[in-house]
Amino acid sequence: MPDPTAIPTPMPVSLRPRRAAPLLPAAALLAACSDSPTGPTDTRTPVTPSGPSSTSGLTVARYFGIAMDSIQYFSINEAVARSSAFRSKYEQQAASATTFAQTYPVLQRALTELDPHSSVSTPQNLPGSTDAPVDRPDLRVQSRMATPRVGYVYVPGFVGRSQSGRIDSTHQALRALDANGPCGWIVDLRRNNGGFFFALMASVGPLYAPAGDGRVGAQRYAGNYVINWHYRQRANGTDAFVIRDAADSAQLVVQNPWRPRRPGLPVAVLHNTAVNAQNLYTNITASAGESITLAFRGGPPTRSFGGPTYGVASGRRPFFMPDSARVDVTDSYMLDRNGFTPGDNPIAPDVSIPSSAIPDFAANDAVVDAAVAWLEAQPACTGARPDAASRSVAPSRVDQEPTAPPAGRRLPGRDAVYALPDAGLRLQ
Repeated sequence: MPDPTAIPTPMPVSLRPRRAAPLLPAAALLAACSDSPTGPTDTRTPVTPSGPSSTSGLTVARYFGIAMDSIQYFSINEAVARSSAFRSKYEQQAASATTFAQTYPVLQRALTELDPHSSVSTPQNLPGSTDAPVDRPDLRVQSRMATPRVGYVYVPGFVGRSQSGRIDSTHQALRALDANGPCGWIVDLRRNNGGFFFALMASVGPLYAPAGDGRVGAQRYAGNYVINWHYRQRANGTDAFVIRDAADSAQLVVQNPWRPRRPGLPVAVLHNTAVNAQNLYTNITASAGESITLAFRGGPPTRSFGGPTYGVASGRRPFFMPDSARVDVTDSYMLDRNGFTPGDNPIAPDVSIPSSAIPDFAANDAVVDAAVAWLEAQPACTGARPDAASRSVAPSRVDQEPTAPPAGRRLPGRDAVYALPDAGLRLQ
């Protein structure tokens, strides 16, 4: 039975700026979100396009070859993906398959060897794009004053139909809190399992980029190709979350942005990863949720509380197979504005407060209490003049080094795979 408290499967995030799909016809491709950018042409020679537009006359061996060609072409871990040993190992495992479906587990094993974020979705189990149901407040933005002077906003993952709608709802919540004159903010990402990257980043952009411009993070692809993230305040009264490199850019415009009365107030970021007794990830900060965590690093005075993130701060390039199965390949790693990337490792909090409990956005808990205590001791709340050290909390040493996966992240000999929406992430 699905866990009723579990959150939906994260939609893959892809910011691939440099390649067209090498193998499948254009009609068979899927953009993970409508604002995925395009970019300069890869200077390397692509695989010759040869994928069929249907399964008619397609052998199982050729089907598997199409998938492996695309995986090798897009993977951030190209040194392994393009090795003959990698290819040969999985071709041998798939040699006995007589149906396309029998190759799915082999493809998943190949993807899992490359990284923990890539995955296969069967035609029956494709991730959906639905708005939060009315009976699931945990999937909607929630806000309140945690204390008379500390504003709290709960930002869950998002795979809804309207990216601008999610941005508007978050900005409206922040605008209402700002009317109370807060001296600090709490951004709760403990159930932000990712989703549409542009919408999630633009939702809280005024908090991590109070000046409205400047580099707030980046995405690094194979060959050290980098695109930069910006949140910008524009002269026409709109804002925009922008990714760009020397050649081009893509952006999502915020038509009615909230801009804080007191820019640059301290922010406490809450994140976590928890596994319940059924091995379901019910309380995770992952993927695009982790990109928000990275965007705050090196920005306004910031401190993180809770537990480690899930450890998939990376972008994924999705493509459809001829039978409509979907393969999502990790093609890039996220960086903070100083160039740090956790890679495939969790991001450790500055203040560790382990908890497996589902965050209750209607009431304080131990993590919120710790965040409030830190915020109320900051100069913005005490009225003291800030010194240089208090303007920005430097990343702790543990943040800059690889950290061990949280307990239950992956069991020996088992793969972490994405299950159906509303069934959570199950270790199988």
